[in-house]
Amino acid sequence: MTTTTFPPASAATPTATFADILLAMERHPELREAMRQHIIDEEIQQLPSIVRELRELVAELQQTLREFMAATNARFDRLEAAQAETQADVAELKSGQAELRANVADLQAGQAEIIANQKSMQANINRLDNTVNRLDGTVNRLDGTVNRLDGKSYEHHAAHRAPRLVMRYLRVPDPQVVHTAAMPHNNRLYGPLTDAAEAGRITQDDAYDIENADIVLRDGNGGYCLAEVSKTLDDSDIIRARRRADLLAQAMDAPALPFVIGAQILDTSRATAAAHNVTVCIMADGE
Repeated sequence: MTTTTFPPASAATPTATFADILLAMERHPELREAMRQHIIDEEIQQLPSIVRELRELVAELQQTLREFMAATNARFDRLEAAQAETQADVAELKSGQAELRANVADLQAGQAEIIANQKSMQANINRLDNTVNRLDGTVNRLDGTVNRLDGKSYEHHAAHRAPRLVMRYLRVPDPQVVHTAAMPHNNRLYGPLTDAAEAGRITQDDAYDIENADIVLRDGNGGYCLAEVSKTLDDSDIIRARRRADLLAQAMDAPALPFVIGAQILDTSRATAAAHNVTVCIMADGE
């Protein structure tokens, strides 16, 4: 296990909020690695290497089975040759017909046994192939879990950077985060959205939809900015940001600007963003 050395207590920056923790992780890569080790336990980290070992073992078993089948086929060929020779002897030596028939019966029994063994071996190979496929599925699910954790880390980072991104791209003063899906305990929209739903400006489903937005900020002019976050932005992120911003404006009876934050965006989605008047904020991974 890797030993992580943290800065002395006198040099550490006090962490009072989750944003402070994120900032500390940015300044100290060893803290970020320790957090990763804490979130993803050692057994999960070792799973890919275990899967590789299992694949190698399965490959060895398959090779052994193929060699056995090759040897069995060779034996089958020899038995067929012996059977042909025996049949020729039957034709030449009529006096030994009874013994030869017995030999033929033995050969046929051996042939049936070999065929049965071949079928059993093939069934074993099929089961091994299914096992490999299941292992591949496990690895794919593990990759998906790691990608989701990486995406959540990017969302946390985007929530921390959102005020500066809004000032840079949208030119609004003093933006303050009032809601972020990455830190649901900081949600300050629940009360106002509930009031808006009870007043009939939006429905309860609309309120729930707005609360699913990745980041919502309120600016110094009394308006709002609503963001959807994804490392690779596509049309769905843009359309979702537009819809939720419109619902937020209706609920709060105040302007709400939609924008999206990502490390990159599909070329075709830039045109979609322009068509829906959604601002694209590019924040490189690790920026």
